[in-house]
Amino acid sequence: MTKFYSEVILYFFIYSVMGWLWETVYCSLKAGKFVYRGFLIGPYCPIYGFGIIMVLYFIEPFHNNLVLLYVFSTIIVTLLEFFTSYFLEKIFHTTWWDYHNVPFNIQGRIALPVSAFWGVGCVLVVRVIHPFVTKIVETLYNSFNITVPAAILCIMAADTVFSLLNMFSLQKFLLDFHTKLENQSKTLKSSIKVRAQHFNDFIESETNKKNELKEKIKEKGMHEKENLELKLSMRKLRFNEKRMLNSFPNMK
Repeated sequence: MTKFYSEVILYFFIYSVMGWLWETVYCSLKAGKFVYRGFLIGPYCPIYGFGIIMVLYFIEPFHNNLVLLYVFSTIIVTLLEFFTSYFLEKIFHTTWWDYHNVPFNIQGRIALPVSAFWGVGCVLVVRVIHPFVTKIVETLYNSFNITVPAAILCIMAADTVFSLLNMFSLQKFLLDFHTKLENQSKTLKSSIKVRAQHFNDFIESETNKKNELKEKIKEKGMHEKENLELKLSMRKLRFNEKRMLNSFPNMK
């Protein structure tokens, strides 16, 4: 029993590393620069380890049937990919992979062409790669017994805890950042609204002043016109009348 679990751990670790190598090379070539893939810090992607372990042990009776091996492998890794994506998204509120641009996808979590590729990969692993990996695992177990599997468990467990703490810390930081950014945006909008109101008040005040000035100019023109009409309507004072007014200015 100890040997069985030790071998499972070694298989899991080796295929996790192989999965990390595959993703890192593929994504780096696609991006045109080095991309360090994986949720954990170490160079391994556990989803690949889990997937291959399930294929190796759950459908072992079908390993000699190429068609059934392909079909069941495709189903297993597709279900694993879907539920892993779902639960990671629910826990961390982020998308770890997205197949929305791939034809025949379901919620962007899985896609038919990708699943078909995983099926081919599993057949390749079981029929070609696994015999060599089995020899490596047997050598490691015979040489170190449970020492290497135990060390792998400790390292990956510590890595998982550390990575989870980092992820939760990052989420808290991003939440605080978005909250502050939103508050700053609200403050800026409020400030702009107040400034806009002040500007509108200023424009309205200047408009009122301009209108008042126009009214005053209009009134002055009307008074001047009335005075002119009054002046034109009046006859000229005679010399004696002017003398009397100059002598008695209070005369009515």
